[in-house]
Amino acid sequence: MHTPIAQLRRNLLQNRADFLKSAAFQGEYLALVVSLERFLSSLSSHHQAVAFCWPYKDEPDLRKPLLDWLHSAPNRKLLLPKIRPDHQLDFYTWSESDPLILNSFGIAEPNPLYPGVLPIKPDCILIPCVGWSVVNNRFWRLGYGGGYFDRTIASLKKEGQPFKAIGIGFDWQKLNGDDWAPQNHDQPLDFLITNSGTYSS
Repeated sequence: MHTPIAQLRRNLLQNRADFLKSAAFQGEYLALVVSLERFLSSLSSHHQAVAFCWPYKDEPDLRKPLLDWLHSAPNRKLLLPKIRPDHQLDFYTWSESDPLILNSFGIAEPNPLYPGVLPIKPDCILIPCVGWSVVNNRFWRLGYGGGYFDRTIASLKKEGQPFKAIGIGFDWQKLNGDDWAPQNHDQPLDFLITNSGTYSS
């Protein structure tokens, strides 16, 4: 029998908070950054717009490797998501000088009214995982439960937008079949990046 989903999330979020304070965190975080850097360096010229999430609560902070990627070649863009009234996400360009605004969850978002901030469809979406699993040889993400990324990914696919969905997490966040199984509305990941490497579905 699966653990009740609300309890599973609470357990994982508490484990993540504890992990942040543990002796193991720094080494595993640096290994995650290396995995991300290798993934970014492997991207082709067709992947110029990478969306990421501003670090929230105890999520890993990926801004430095992403900014290094941004500045290492012309025409690259970093994007941040903004929640829409229909509980999907739009993506806007972000640079270090752009002021951000807080949404109702206290998460920093781009300000579409700020000069130079533009709506752009992402080529890659980096999505932090509360937990993750492998089912039928595909990677799946357990998030906070709002469904924002699942709805957005489904809509982008329906529109025919080419992009890759990439989960970001640590090895210890892996769930087994007794913990959780993806539901019909859950969207599979194209890649999973952890402290031990990058894996593709």
